[in-house]
Amino acid sequence: MKIYKVTNIVGNEGFACMRQSNKQYVREVEVLDVWWDDWCSGGKKIGDFVNCIGADICKASVFEALHKHFSTLKAVPLRINKTQKELTAKDPKRLRWLPQEKVSLVAFYAPEYFDCLPQSTIVRSERGIEELIGVADLRGDILIPRKEGKGIFFSKEVVRNYDFFTLKGSGLELCTEKVKTFCEVQGYENVVFLEMGEVV
Repeated sequence: MKIYKVTNIVGNEGFACMRQSNKQYVREVEVLDVWWDDWCSGGKKIGDFVNCIGADICKASVFEALHKHFSTLKAVPLRINKTQKELTAKDPKRLRWLPQEKVSLVAFYAPEYFDCLPQSTIVRSERGIEELIGVADLRGDILIPRKEGKGIFFSKEVVRNYDFFTLKGSGLELCTEKVKTFCEVQGYENVVFLEMGEVV
């Protein structure tokens, strides 16, 4: 069974994006501080999934549907703060990257951590940074496919029936093909699934 990382196209036309507090980690807070970001925004529309580096964010209604089918997921409410540009703008409604609609959003994560198998293609650099070799990647809006035989591999005896989980020793959130298929059937927008490896 293939496994994926949930992501979004940065600057995707029409969709707003967020940034989170660099002093918070989604697993350790009761409320996550976020801001609407103009830097990588493609517009002011709020998608079913919202791009935010360091956190997976979706509409509360999407989370409820996911949680109904994949019950191990955890949600963290958001506190949406105003940026300096919003506070000083004469007319904030004219900011092309700032959503005007009020939509309930949450951050979500998988609390289960699993270690990968030795055949996983992970390389540690001299600075201690781990690099995943051969996994799918998104460069702008161009999808670079996963290389055959490369990626992160997990034992099915370890993963069992979990469809969302995290790579042990990292913040890398992963999901199975079941999650990808569910989201595609629902027709969720502003979400991309990058193939990262397999459960074997």
